[in-house]
Amino acid sequence: MRIEEIDQEDADIDWFATDSNGHILHIASGGGVLPESVAASQEVLLELHQYFLTLAEAESAEAVPLEAGAEQDAHFQGFARYAHRGLFSFAKARLHNRADARYYVVARPVRPLTVAELPKHIATLLSRTQLPASVAQQTALDISTIL
Repeated sequence: MRIEEIDQEDADIDWFATDSNGHILHIASGGGVLPESVAASQEVLLELHQYFLTLAEAESAEAVPLEAGAEQDAHFQGFARYAHRGLFSFAKARLHNRADARYYVVARPVRPLTVAELPKHIATLLSRTQLPASVAQQTALDISTIL
């Protein structure tokens, strides 16, 4: 079932993508517009969400310095759970501003997980949403570039 625009606007939806190097991203929508490849199937989104949250945690997440003490903040901890599993984790820059496609990195993994390490079925689902560049060194992201 498709995720309708009104539902996208009213919710902070966790979704996933890959980059040009096969790294995996977690992105919290913050009430923003989802790429059509994500909005097309709530079932696929839920399957990916369940897969990544049930993965065993790897090494510690590296905190991107947003402010002093961010590692202790509950906001950071929510994003760090994905980084602990090897995903780069991004949050919306301006919450509930549908027109703003900008996101910032909240946590990044010490050892990034790649698509090549995933089960084939999960890799296929994830490959529906791809960024044209690498996110390894980026501190910000514009999702309007997602294919």
